[in-house]
Amino acid sequence: MAMLNVTSKKIDLGRRASSISAYQGRRVSSDDVKMSEDISPHSREDAEHFKLNVGGKSFCFRSDVILTCREESLLSTLIRATHTQRLMVMDSYDDKSGEYYLERNVKAAESVIDYFVTGKLHKPHDVCPDRFSEELQFWRLYTVQFAPCCGYMMGPVIRKDRKEDEHEFDGALCSPFRLMVWRIMEDPSYSYISKFFAFISISFIFTSILGLILGSMPEFQTNTTYADGYHVYHIKQRHRYLYGKFDDADGAINLAAYNLTGYEYRPTDSPMPLLITLEYCCIMWFTVEFLVRFLVAPRKKKFVSRAMNLVDLFTILPVYVEVILSLIGIQAEQLKEITGAMLVMRVLRVLRMARVFKLARYSTGLQIFGNTLRASMTELSMLLIFLITGTVFFSTIMYFLEKDEPYSDFNSIPAACWWCIITITTVGFGDCHVQTTLGKIVATATSITGIIILAFPVSLIVENFAHAQHQALVESQMKHAQMSNLANNYVMKRGQSRRVRKGESIRDANRINLLSGVITSVA
Repeated sequence: MAMLNVTSKKIDLGRRASSISAYQGRRVSSDDVKMSEDISPHSREDAEHFKLNVGGKSFCFRSDVILTCREESLLSTLIRATHTQRLMVMDSYDDKSGEYYLERNVKAAESVIDYFVTGKLHKPHDVCPDRFSEELQFWRLYTVQFAPCCGYMMGPVIRKDRKEDEHEFDGALCSPFRLMVWRIMEDPSYSYISKFFAFISISFIFTSILGLILGSMPEFQTNTTYADGYHVYHIKQRHRYLYGKFDDADGAINLAAYNLTGYEYRPTDSPMPLLITLEYCCIMWFTVEFLVRFLVAPRKKKFVSRAMNLVDLFTILPVYVEVILSLIGIQAEQLKEITGAMLVMRVLRVLRMARVFKLARYSTGLQIFGNTLRASMTELSMLLIFLITGTVFFSTIMYFLEKDEPYSDFNSIPAACWWCIITITTVGFGDCHVQTTLGKIVATATSITGIIILAFPVSLIVENFAHAQHQALVESQMKHAQMSNLANNYVMKRGQSRRVRKGESIRDANRINLLSGVITSVA
């Protein structure tokens, strides 16, 4: 668009000063209304087109294009408003060119106008996300969909802005208190109380994990009389790799040398009472934390469907299942006689280790890892298809080449699939041995194919990881910028001196108040 002409650049300072004073709280007089009616546009061309000058750059666009896009936006409100109402909001008006003047960021205005024309919002590269977010607030574009190329730069700002939480709590019972509790429990950077709460929660997570690990050691069992025997027993099971260090003539364990006569091996699933008490204390904390989150959550269905909340639920559920079974007289040992019941109990006990994923709520690194996996589902699906195809193909060949050999480890295609998976992934346990010459040739081809298969999606996954890391960095910078803005605003309000720019802040505040009145009158 062409720049503002010479006439519009030389705006009368007296008229501009009086215009600004009107924005600062002075009511528009009847003479002003009469003058505005005299200079208001009446032609059909002016009615169909709206001329706006932002920071010295002129824009002219069709009114129906703006009205059909976002009715709640500032531009739509201005188009539906009268000339008098526009004067109360704008910084100035040039009667010769018919342009309304706004003193705002030009580059942000270009993106906003482009959004109304194309339907896609792009962020200028030389405008910081915080500044651009403020401009979107001014233009009353609260919920917008960014273009895919720019969404990663503004995604965290729009999705995780605290005003979004405020809107979700609107109309809820005790919304101010619930919103405060929600922020304390969900955002560790919200306040010092939230940081202290995060520290306590992380301490309980580490304590419960440590107790669970120690509870599997024989030294921390209820009966520690034969704690050394556990280690001897497990070492004995690996006698093939210990070069006959233990006497295994009859397959028995030589416990006499260790003064462990009468030893009877028992599974290490009876930790000492101290660890059990510690486990119950941690579970009580996790339970209270989960219930408080659930009670203060604005949307219960959305809360239950979140992955982190499901992790919280599954970490406390196994303990309550065991407690309920013990209260009704059923012990874990009694379930061994019931088909499938012991397997369920083992699965529930394994789920206890899921509490390590609770750290993802407070760890940026784990969040980046999760976002990378979420963004790499296409690449991971492609990798899975490659692995399945290669595994089925090579394992079938190896089965028919090796099945007739004596002492063959490939007695079925599933057994050959196990060998093929550890070969393609370049792990190579060595528990399966190839004997034939053709089998060794196929094994070589399998290893080379595995390297090629793994190399295909790695670069794409690394790119997604860099993308997620950059997004987390932008989000962190935005949080620091928001905290700095809050601190600066507090200092400006408390201080006696005022900068020159504060006049603009007052003017913007008055403009918003005037705009609210215009919106009400237009509606």
